[in-house]
Amino acid sequence: MKKIILKSAYPCLIKTDDCSFELDENDKLEIIDEDKIFVYPAVYSRRNIPFYINLKNLQNTSRYSIYNMDDFTLLLLNEENELVVTNKEQLFFNGEKCVISITHREIKFEYKNYMVAYSCPHDTSNFKVFKNGNFACIEFTHDLYVFNTSSCHLSHFEGDDIEFEKDTLNLNKRLCDYENRIKKATYSFSDDKIKVESMSFDYNKTNNINELSPYRFLEAIKVKDFRFAKNLLDASLNINEDNLSKFLGNVVNFLPLSTDDFIVISENTKNFVRFETKKGQIVDISVDKLD
Repeated sequence: MKKIILKSAYPCLIKTDDCSFELDENDKLEIIDEDKIFVYPAVYSRRNIPFYINLKNLQNTSRYSIYNMDDFTLLLLNEENELVVTNKEQLFFNGEKCVISITHREIKFEYKNYMVAYSCPHDTSNFKVFKNGNFACIEFTHDLYVFNTSSCHLSHFEGDDIEFEKDTLNLNKRLCDYENRIKKATYSFSDDKIKVESMSFDYNKTNNINELSPYRFLEAIKVKDFRFAKNLLDASLNINEDNLSKFLGNVVNFLPLSTDDFIVISENTKNFVRFETKKGQIVDISVDKLD
């Protein structure tokens, strides 16, 4: 039987018959010669409850996904959220009603024949609902969600400081990543569109550009710091910033399997991405879609 590598999208405790292991998003667990494991999520809810996995009969479920790689089987634990409706509000646009539901860690917009829902990674107990032009907005302490009633598209902005005045949004966000980036961005809201007027990054510490370059590359891609990502690539790859913006789609998360192998999760796809480096610079990238 091939080796099993276990990755989790949430912190949990893994138990076998003889051992126990604490796991979070940056860890992996190699499993050999085990019949079953028990999974105890770190945050308990009515849906996020302990469960066990029969390793001798792996099947894709809502709790975990299975991917057969060349030399191992990848077992990915999927996050499940408890949904409890806490409030509903209504806004009107040209006589049409937009119903906004705020639930425990989820928001939902219902307008005409469309419904858009989003699972929030933060507390949703304190919020403000308002409209700006054709945009329905929910503002939390450090998060702003904007639903475009013209296109039924939902946008999410987060920052330590958020200022939304008239048709302009300014935000500053300390990203707490390897570079300790501070993101500064300005967006304009006009003609039923949201436009990026400016975006820049400050770095609070100086790092050797060649250290952990694949991990730092994916961090930069995730936050759309394409200039920094390009500096980690060898010149022979001949990839510009515009290419990088389309490379892996809109990356929402990535899970390291090693310093060179990653599961990269975009809005619509999951990919297995392998990097090759030379003297710290990235000289090759291979991408395989996880079906």
